[in-house]
Amino acid sequence: MLSSSRFASKIVSHRMFRSFILFLILFSAVLVGIETYGEISSRHRFLLHFLDKLIVWCFVVEITLKIISFGKKPLDYFRDPWNIFDFLIVAVCLIPVADTHFVAVLRIARILRVLRMITYLPKLQLLIGALLRSIPSMGYVIVLLGILFYIYGIIGAFMFGQNDPVHFGNLHLSLITLFKVLTLEGWTEILNVHLYAPDTGSTIPVEITSVWPFFYFVSFILIGAMIIMNLFIGVIMNSMDESQRELEQRLSDIRSGENNAEVLFRNIETKIDELKKEISSLRNRLG
Repeated sequence: MLSSSRFASKIVSHRMFRSFILFLILFSAVLVGIETYGEISSRHRFLLHFLDKLIVWCFVVEITLKIISFGKKPLDYFRDPWNIFDFLIVAVCLIPVADTHFVAVLRIARILRVLRMITYLPKLQLLIGALLRSIPSMGYVIVLLGILFYIYGIIGAFMFGQNDPVHFGNLHLSLITLFKVLTLEGWTEILNVHLYAPDTGSTIPVEITSVWPFFYFVSFILIGAMIIMNLFIGVIMNSMDESQRELEQRLSDIRSGENNAEVLFRNIETKIDELKKEISSLRNRLG
């Protein structure tokens, strides 16, 4: 049992094996992309199906080797959330899709295998970990953004609802309009509706009827897009720094543990050499 677990551990930790699995993940994504082209997919249907099944079973072998590498405690494989993530993705790909109404869903679900790249790229794990870590802090930023939307939505409905019922006719239309404004896409057209008098086709230059719409939209963009959006970025960057420090601490602990193990082995070798010398000296005396 120990020999097989050690052998499996050497395989799964080898750089060539990890590179091969990463290549399979990328290749499986390419296969799913090829299947979106109907003519190519129908022409090489058997080959694509065979390669897809081969890749899935390679993933099954990979997971099996990882479980074996834990020796007498195979369930320790599931203590790592990333291992559970890999296991679920491969399990979904093993579900038979023939003659079921879930065919389209399961075919699309195969693209989830690309997400297995996260387990083989530590920087991606760091990024995902930072995003998950920042969720609690992001919740307060979202609450602040919701309050801002609500206040400006009500103000917009009262100020512009009569002249522009399409964008500010009621609260939910105001919120949708404010979301468009927050993306900075086409907000000037919405502003011009309230900023200038309607063009009647006359040659007289268009005049500004009120400056309040300008302050309304500009203040919302400054507070929402410039300040609150930067808060999101700041929260994520702070979480990334924390994740980076944890990763560095983990690596330093591993290295210190390896150094301690090396020192221990050297001491044991020294003791063994001393015992050998004592045994040889005793043999010489007895001889």
